[in-house]
Amino acid sequence: MRGLLCLLMSFPLLASAADLTIAAASNYRLLLDDIVLRFEQAEQVDVDVIYGSSGKLATQIQHGAPYDLYFSANSAYMARLEQVGELTGRVMTDGYGQLVLLASANSHAPFVESLDTLMKGKAVAIAQPKHAPFGKAAVSYLKSEGVYEQLSPSLVYAENVAQVMHMVRSGSADYGFVALSLIEQGTDAAQRMKILPLKDKHLLKQQHAVIAGAKNTKLATRFSQFMQQPEITQLKRRYGIEPENDEVNNGAPGNGRG
Repeated sequence: MRGLLCLLMSFPLLASAADLTIAAASNYRLLLDDIVLRFEQAEQVDVDVIYGSSGKLATQIQHGAPYDLYFSANSAYMARLEQVGELTGRVMTDGYGQLVLLASANSHAPFVESLDTLMKGKAVAIAQPKHAPFGKAAVSYLKSEGVYEQLSPSLVYAENVAQVMHMVRSGSADYGFVALSLIEQGTDAAQRMKILPLKDKHLLKQQHAVIAGAKNTKLATRFSQFMQQPEITQLKRRYGIEPENDEVNNGAPGNGRG
């Protein structure tokens, strides 16, 4: 009971005048901030977005958090909500996220060319794999490269991938496994990253759906439809989320940023 009470108290204060409230995985931040602005202007409505880890947001939804739409960085959490009747309508796939290894500018860490650079006692930030898909994908990648056990002592865990970005930017971590969608084009960070190939791109399948019991199902559905427009598909590519019908070409410089 105490755990449930703490969970309920952790819900954001949502008694606002917003017409729509979205719960979204933190890797969606730059993309959704852009899309929400366009949607608000088109519909003349107010939209709030609450960002966090996919797993924790899914748990909040199961315990009655008053969200209207859910955006997840992993299809497993979406499937879990669908199975227990928390969603309505179709689950829509936005595309596939891409895992990036980012070096800090403040820690004098060498540019990331290979995992060998991580074997020198550096602090490596990673999102908590228990509830953050990008953390789970990072662990999967390290295991596929046969270096997870070696690197385990160097791993520093964050609540979500946005917090990993903060740790790398502040220099509290030398490296971080982050989402390409959180790295802005033309910034210094774009010169200090390496896109990592995943053997299973479905680990980062980005999806969204309308939540059953949404306060405004029609508006939530219109937002979902807005996400399917051609210009939004181009926006997804620009922010590093590869549409489902595209070939994910991990490891190519500037991938997803055409």
